[in-house]
Amino acid sequence: MEEVLLDIRDHEAMRVALDEQCMSVWELVRRRRHACGVQSLAEAMHLAPEAVRAHLDRLVDHGLVERVSARARRRETTYRVTCQRVGIGIRWNDPGDRRRWDALMPTIEESSKRLARNHLPTEQATDDGLARVTYLLPVRVTQSEMGELRQRLDELTAFLRLLQERHTGDDGRDDYLCNYRFELQLQPLAESVLPQPLVVLRMLDRDASKAEARLDPLAPLSPRERQVALAIVRGRTRGETAGELGLKPGTVATLTKRIYRKLGISGRVDLTRCVTTAGGGLGAVA
Repeated sequence: MEEVLLDIRDHEAMRVALDEQCMSVWELVRRRRHACGVQSLAEAMHLAPEAVRAHLDRLVDHGLVERVSARARRRETTYRVTCQRVGIGIRWNDPGDRRRWDALMPTIEESSKRLARNHLPTEQATDDGLARVTYLLPVRVTQSEMGELRQRLDELTAFLRLLQERHTGDDGRDDYLCNYRFELQLQPLAESVLPQPLVVLRMLDRDASKAEARLDPLAPLSPRERQVALAIVRGRTRGETAGELGLKPGTVATLTKRIYRKLGISGRVDLTRCVTTAGGGLGAVA
């Protein structure tokens, strides 16, 4: 699942997407190749476990993270991401959506200023109907890794010089035009920072014929109903869903009926079709 698409009209979803600490939790879970627990995340972020758990609960409510229930070999509930990228869906031709975006800008600009103070300037770009904001990549490096990095940079520099000589040297072709620019900077940060994910701005009305399909089909549901709906789509049984979400099987059955009624569908097949055709797959609404 590549992307979860958050609607800019969902006020709470926007608060999550712009909460740097909360999104750092999501990014750390994403970077790990296995489900991780609250304690390991708390230690990595130097936060209290209660704070990390609160962030995870918010991420679960918006479908960015899912819980993995404790079992025999796994003594605690762990978490894993549902996608590899987060998107914000905005209808650029809608005045209301434009006002909502303008209201978010002060928070985004403040984050950019903080990153700039840390020598992490932001960069804005557009590509094929989407806009993105990125910043230079901060990494954690030990002394031994720094030595290895210097060696690799020396090898890269030698290769780039070889290319330069190949095209501009005495025996090179008559070709002095450049078509690529290479830049690499390495410097200590002013303060420690937590990793942030790349959040993509999706223009839903760039292609009006596809705009409806990109909207969240589960928008009418409550956070708990959404969790149950996604579990159904992923093929979970009633008992498995109850175990993962900490509910009784009877409660899952009641929520399932409520989901079908709200969405105007009749069963699992209709729900699966509704979800998987939105925004290119389950990841768009997870």
